[in-house]
Amino acid sequence: MSKSTASKTRKGRTSTGSTAKNSSAAAKKGKPSASKKQRDAAAADTDAATEGQQAAEAQPAVLESRITHAVQELTKYVGSKTTPESVLIDDSELTGQVQLIATSVRAYSKPGNFKPTLFAVKHSLFMPWKKASATAVKDFKVLLILRDQDLSKVSDDALYESLEQAHGICINKVISGHDLKTTYKAFEKRRALLSEFSLVLADDAIVTALPKLLGSKAYEKIQTTPVPIRTGKAGAFSMTTLVNSVRRIFYERLPVLLPSGVTLNVHIGHLDWFTPEELTANVASLASQLIAAHPVRSLYLKSNDSPALPLYYSPAALQDANAAAAAARADGSSATVSIDGIDLPLSSFDRALAQIANPDDLPVVFAKQLARAKRSQETLPDSAAAVKRSKQ
Repeated sequence: MSKSTASKTRKGRTSTGSTAKNSSAAAKKGKPSASKKQRDAAAADTDAATEGQQAAEAQPAVLESRITHAVQELTKYVGSKTTPESVLIDDSELTGQVQLIATSVRAYSKPGNFKPTLFAVKHSLFMPWKKASATAVKDFKVLLILRDQDLSKVSDDALYESLEQAHGICINKVISGHDLKTTYKAFEKRRALLSEFSLVLADDAIVTALPKLLGSKAYEKIQTTPVPIRTGKAGAFSMTTLVNSVRRIFYERLPVLLPSGVTLNVHIGHLDWFTPEELTANVASLASQLIAAHPVRSLYLKSNDSPALPLYYSPAALQDANAAAAAARADGSSATVSIDGIDLPLSSFDRALAQIANPDDLPVVFAKQLARAKRSQETLPDSAAAVKRSKQ
């Protein structure tokens, strides 16, 4: 090898080594390499695909198709279950019960919630329930609780003509708040009374007093939780308003008592009560309303003893809930209720009463708290003036 060739070879090696060193130095300085750019682009594509998938899952058409498939699979599963001859009690009535389970990233309600939420459904749950109860262990019965002064204005004949004969709705028993204070004051009698009924309707004017009259046990099940209805206008009883309210609850609404936790279990009927299309329509309507009103993370459909079939999943709901909670903490807002222009800090029990109370009755229900708040506001200027005089 000549000297010139060796010199060129050493120069080439030196150039290659310097290039490697420069690349290493550039990497140490934090300059992105081509592979890192590709990884970032792939991660961005993955995030976009995930967001697109979540948006697609929330579409009514996609959600309804999944519900349709889930209803079909549940029907096949329940139909394949057979009761052995050695079993003394046939539990087929319970096997076909269908439930919608919704998990949220935030509690559905605060503790002490006594007011059921009414969700719109396309097919009545109570009418097929009533028909099925003819051969069931427990009959479907309706209890109506009215104000003391309105009890005499409602007769059995009027209820029969206006509700049962016209709409097929039977009110089996009508009582007043006075009856709960006297006849059903004992715990055993209250428990026996509520155990007879599958739906309890109550005038919204007395619904705030029912938690004390019925007891907390009545609010553990939706069947015994009073559903508020309007029975008149401006404090005057109206039979037409009562009939319209009962008919709307019976045919167009599904009462749901929201829990103070993050898991909601909604009873939506029996597989034998509806056609697959009717059950799919009810589940789709309920699911869309839950997703719109709450940060729902997942939805499942199941029967009493079947696996839970997934319908919807949204991990982005947790991120949105955390961001909203951080914004609320930064804002420093407190749990208060405004009544007559005065912000009252109320306990969780009183806030629950304010939710179910008639807005016109709030100043009467919280009269003591309002008087106390007004006195404190009146004493503030005097205290400020006294402090100013002492400084002088």
